[in-house]
Amino acid sequence: MLANLLAVGGALQLAPRLFTGFVDADVNRLLGLDAEREAALELVALGPDGSPAPPVAALDEIGHPTIPLSPSEVDYPLLREIHAASMLTTPDDVRVWRRGGGEGGGVEGGAPRPVVPLPSPRTASGRGLGDTIQRRGSTRQFGHAPLSGVELATVLWAATGDVEADVPASLVDLYLIVNAVDGVESGAYFYRPEDTALEPIRAGDLRGESAYLCLEQPLGGDAAAVLYFLAPLDEILAAFGDRGYRLANLLAGIAGGRAYLAAYALGFGATGLTFYDRHVVEFFSPHAAGKDAIFVVALGRSAGAGRATIVGNSILPRRPSA
Repeated sequence: MLANLLAVGGALQLAPRLFTGFVDADVNRLLGLDAEREAALELVALGPDGSPAPPVAALDEIGHPTIPLSPSEVDYPLLREIHAASMLTTPDDVRVWRRGGGEGGGVEGGAPRPVVPLPSPRTASGRGLGDTIQRRGSTRQFGHAPLSGVELATVLWAATGDVEADVPASLVDLYLIVNAVDGVESGAYFYRPEDTALEPIRAGDLRGESAYLCLEQPLGGDAAAVLYFLAPLDEILAAFGDRGYRLANLLAGIAGGRAYLAAYALGFGATGLTFYDRHVVEFFSPHAAGKDAIFVVALGRSAGAGRATIVGNSILPRRPSA
C-alpha cells in the first residue's frame, strides 16, 4: 500500500514524504484506534510544504463505534509486545529518533570487486500507473521464459530508489539469484545501485537452492530472478532502538512493492515469498554476514504467458525524489 501511495503521490507531484517517527499513543488516540487491536504504523504527508501548523491544545479522545475487524479474532501476544517495544512515547523520543543512524547498508569496504554492468533502466512502459496497480497481484506459477537484461535492471532501479523520509532510507541491501535473464549468467549476486551493476557471489544453476531458500516452494526455483532484501539489524537497532526493526521491515516492504509495480508495468509478474531466514543469510555469506533476511520477491513470466508485448509510452512508477 505504501509503495502504491508513494508512486501515485509522486506521479501527481504531491511530494509524498514518509514519517516513521511520531508519538504512537497520540496518533492512535487522534484516529480513535483501539491500540490493542490496530495501531498506526507510518505517516505519509502529501502536498508541498506550507505555513507551520499553529499550536493546538490537547485533543479530545475519539471513540466512534466500529464493527469488529474480523468475525473471529485470534490474538498474537508477541505481535502486541514487539509493537509496544517499538513505540515512541514523547516528542523528545521522536527528535532523537530522527537524529539516529548513518547511511547504513551499502557495499562493504576493502578492495574493489568485479561487477557485471546492467543495461540502462527503461523509463517508459505500455501501462500507466493506475492500470499497473489494478493488474498487480501475485503470480501463482512461473514459466522458465527469460527476462531481458533491461527488464531486470528496471525492476532493481525502481526497487532501490530514494525514499523521502525523516530517517535515512538506504538501510536495506538487495541480493538476488538469477535463473533466466538474457545477458546475465545464472548465479547469485549483490546489487550495487550506485553502479547499476551486479557483484557476483556464486556462479551456476541455482534453481534448486533458490527453491529451497524460499521455504521449499517451486516458485522460488521457477522464477527468472529472486530478490532477497537483507538488512544489518544489529546496526539498525543500535542506531534507532527497538523501532529500528519496524523501520527495516517498512523499507524492505516498500522496495518489494516497487519491484512488484515495475514488473507489472513492464508486463510480467512477481510474487512475495516466505523463506528460511538463517539459510538465506548463510547462502549469501560471507558477503551477507551480519545481516538478516527481511523480505523476498520472485520475478518472472507466468507459465504459458510467453513474452509480453509492450506498447505505448506511459511512465513507470516514479522514484519519490523525481
